Amino acid sequence: MQVVKKISAIAVAIGLSFTLTACDPPMPEDLKVALAEQNVLCEPGVVELQLPEAIADLGLGWADAMAVGCTDMQLSVADTLTNQSGLMITSEKLNSQQGAFLSVPFALDAAVLVVNISDAYEIYLSAQTVAEIFAGTITKWNDPKILADNSGIDLPDLKIILPKQATPAAKASLSSWIETITGSPLELSSVADSKVTDIELATPTENGSIAIAAYSAATFSGSTIAAILTEPGNIDTAVLPATETIYSASTQLVAKMDGDQLKISLDPKVKPTAPEGSIEAAFPYQAIYSVYLDFMGEESALVRTAGRYLLRQESQGVITSGTMLPIPESVRILAVKIVEKGLPKATIPDPQ
Repeated sequence: MQVVKKISAIAVAIGLSFTLTACDPPMPEDLKVALAEQNVLCEPGVVELQLPEAIADLGLGWADAMAVGCTDMQLSVADTLTNQSGLMITSEKLNSQQGAFLSVPFALDAAVLVVNISDAYEIYLSAQTVAEIFAGTITKWNDPKILADNSGIDLPDLKIILPKQATPAAKASLSSWIETITGSPLELSSVADSKVTDIELATPTENGSIAIAAYSAATFSGSTIAAILTEPGNIDTAVLPATETIYSASTQLVAKMDGDQLKISLDPKVKPTAPEGSIEAAFPYQAIYSVYLDFMGEESALVRTAGRYLLRQESQGVITSGTMLPIPESVRILAVKIVEKGLPKATIPDPQ
């Protein structure tokens, strides 16, 4: 393995590093990672990357950036991994029985409700209404409770067609949020684990359909996404899944190490924080979940090194140009520590 010096430095991190003295407390982990990322770890070879269609363009961008930073390490974007070896970006945290030797959080997505109703391009559903739809007690789109949620919007006398499948991550995060609001989880026993693509889930074809989909895929596909009312019939409590509301929920995430496993959960009691440059945090859309970077095949320094590259701060920054969100920095730091295990340690400037 070789370490290639990165041309651009992280100026703030450097400035902080040289203010440390022997009397100072240990260097913070985020500063260590920032300083270490002045160098790019490279391992000769080609690594395949399989990722969702909604963010396929990001894969090409990462591949181009890697070609500049590591001339002898290449990232090849593939529809499927040729030899079950390489990197996969997926909503599933895969284990060794599923062919992965490592899996860490990589990005954030959210579960959304997508509807297909002719000539309906916006719709509002209270959490209670959503619960009753999936419980089967509300069966038509012109039900009085749905009309109360959608004041001024005409909805047809049309049967509601429930989804037959969805991803486990989307089902779990949506049900958890609805339970936070209503006190009861969604009735999803008839919704099987998905065996189709995220794009297919986000584009139901039957008129009257409602589907549980990924925000990234629904946004990419231009689907009609429901806003969720936290109070029935009160449009002022509408929470539309969007970058701002999903980011706000991401600030409520709590990460901890459980042995060698990184676990993330959302604590609704944590006060959301506003992004830099904003005064107030948006109301959080809390049906969020982790998207994982799965390291497939046998243990490999090449695959680990490519995965470490995708966890670099600038690589995470690329995610913001797509339809997902990057993981919080505190989570990224923990993920980096897991992935770089066994890889050469980058030299950190001596603060003395």
